[in-house]
Amino acid sequence: MRFCLLASGSKGNCVWVEEDGRAIIVDNGLSFVELKKRAQSAGINLASVRDVIISHEHTDHVQGVGPAARKLGLTVHVSQPTAEAAGAHLKNLAIRHFEPGQTLDFGFLKVKTITGSHDCADPSVFVVEGGRHRLGLATDLGVATALVRQEFSGLSALILEFNHDLQMLLSGPYPYFLKQRVRSRKGHLSNEQAAELLHELQHHNLQQVVLAHLSEVNNTPALALAAALASFGQSPPPVAAASQWEPTEVFTL
Repeated sequence: MRFCLLASGSKGNCVWVEEDGRAIIVDNGLSFVELKKRAQSAGINLASVRDVIISHEHTDHVQGVGPAARKLGLTVHVSQPTAEAAGAHLKNLAIRHFEPGQTLDFGFLKVKTITGSHDCADPSVFVVEGGRHRLGLATDLGVATALVRQEFSGLSALILEFNHDLQMLLSGPYPYFLKQRVRSRKGHLSNEQAAELLHELQHHNLQQVVLAHLSEVNNTPALALAAALASFGQSPPPVAAASQWEPTEVFTL
């Protein structure tokens, strides 16, 4: 399995996952021009993509789905409440609805859909299975529920939100109501909360961790990486922080 975060943050998100030369993307908040540019930069062939899965309807996750789906001939997999909330972003596309808890079978990959916790219609997080490997993908997660903790056990790799440093958020420029929203159970994981979850999920076969959806106002890569690495013992797996502005490397499991 190979994967790459083409973008991660409040201005656009897109994750590419490939197995045996065939691929899916999870979310797309990038314009098609920017999607192509970043894929080319990462050495990714978008012709291998046939499906896009949507986690929730916020624009940084769906505003680029329509153009990409039309130009690449993609099928869009989305829960019905999310599709309804996304409205015109998904108009006149090939849609397949999934129910929370359903496993989407693409043959080369299987994707388990898991109910998340965020301020939207029907948030989902995912576990992608291909070959012998399992990749967990959770951004925009206000709290790691018992269900998420259970389904994310035994992963080969993990893409996990490290959204904000709590002290930076509290002393930063956001208005009070927005600070409360970010901190809520339907908001975003702080570095400390994500590190606690990472500590719980670590095991000797965890091969890669990618920190995602870092706030440009309320966090820094250095703070997020320090919190993540502190959650491990003597031999941490490779840990990387994803960027809003450029793709990560292509990780291979």
